[in-house]
Amino acid sequence: MTSPTNHIDVAAYVLGVLDEDEVDAFENHLAQCRRCALDLRDFAELPDLLDEANANGLLRAGTGERPDGRSVRAMLDNVTELRSRKRRTAVLLAAAAAVLLVAVTAFVSVAVTRSGDRVAASTTTVPAQTNIANGEPDSETVLTRSDPVTGVYARLAPSLQPWGTALDLEVKGAKGPTRCELVAKSRSGESVVVSSWLVGATPDREPTHLQAAVGMRWHDIAEFAVRDTKDGATLLRLPTS
Repeated sequence: MTSPTNHIDVAAYVLGVLDEDEVDAFENHLAQCRRCALDLRDFAELPDLLDEANANGLLRAGTGERPDGRSVRAMLDNVTELRSRKRRTAVLLAAAAAVLLVAVTAFVSVAVTRSGDRVAASTTTVPAQTNIANGEPDSETVLTRSDPVTGVYARLAPSLQPWGTALDLEVKGAKGPTRCELVAKSRSGESVVVSSWLVGATPDREPTHLQAAVGMRWHDIAEFAVRDTKDGATLLRLPTS
């Protein structure tokens, strides 16, 4: 919408009488037109003013006839009807979306519960991220997992930093004496050793607590792995999603 004649669509846009294609075209035009942006600010209160005037009966008195026989009141009534119809449609769509969201959430909850009943040997808790828009972990994102074969348990809490991702790790259950390491694997296939620690001959009753960091963005990390450096065996995997 680059033609100067389209500047007159501001009032129609505010009143809600443009069709869907016209709305899209005008909004694309509005993003690049300072004149229309200023006009839109001036017209923003027009719908409320018309409603108030109509409620007070100001639009019914003294509204003359046009040469074609159509009254100003009749045209304003048409605009009001169109706006009401679009509002009703928006409400119905919002209600339908809410019902669908509740149904999908209930289905996923039942599916996860049944899956947990079938696979009791290994448990994973990966709370949903609340900052999905940019793939960042929120304050409640914690990865927890245990492996029934190796006996290794780990709890990992990430924290976003400007330089990458800080990690708070608790781990126990590895059989020693050996040295273990935490490895971060990116979605592109890169592996980075985040931290390492010694495991004694006698398994620790309390978990080893480590604070580490990795120069990767959270949304670029596919999984973490606890690995035995003696034979290179992976003792535990902690997928991020």
